[in-house]
Amino acid sequence: MTTAIHEPVMELLRAALDPASHRTDARSPIELPTGRLVAAAAHADADAEGIDRLTQLAAGTSMAALGLTAELAARNGQSPAELLDAMDRTAREHGHDEPAPVVQVVRSMLEGPADEGAELLGRTFARDQGDFLTLLLELATYCGTSIMILEKKYDTPKEQTLQDLENALTAWGDQA
Repeated sequence: MTTAIHEPVMELLRAALDPASHRTDARSPIELPTGRLVAAAAHADADAEGIDRLTQLAAGTSMAALGLTAELAARNGQSPAELLDAMDRTAREHGHDEPAPVVQVVRSMLEGPADEGAELLGRTFARDQGDFLTLLLELATYCGTSIMILEKKYDTPKEQTLQDLENALTAWGDQA
């Protein structure tokens, strides 16, 4: 990921802050601001006969989700693993048998080899591209919700969190 590549990720994260991206009554994800961005990336990739844009969005959004998980956990006096465990418990209490895909991605990045999260995303893409796009949207929603929690519960302005994420993604991209 080069420095310029963080821009579409930041655009997706900003769209995830739009209340319209959190609508539950949308008939299709394409109706959501985040869905339109992901669809545009998918169409551009199809035109180019590749998956570069979607891969970059997925990698950058996953890294943002990992960073936001660490920040929320620290603010709650927890480790990231403890926060993910709490998310798993909550999901089970609501009738879900398996951890949410977002939790699986963040946990794999946290606990596995450095590229384990990317491998999980790649396996999802290979298995079902629709599931991959849904996962990408769920990662964006998770990031947007996390940014809003940081603002409402911990008085961290959204713009500060976005700037911190942009700095981190730029640094990460420079290392890649």
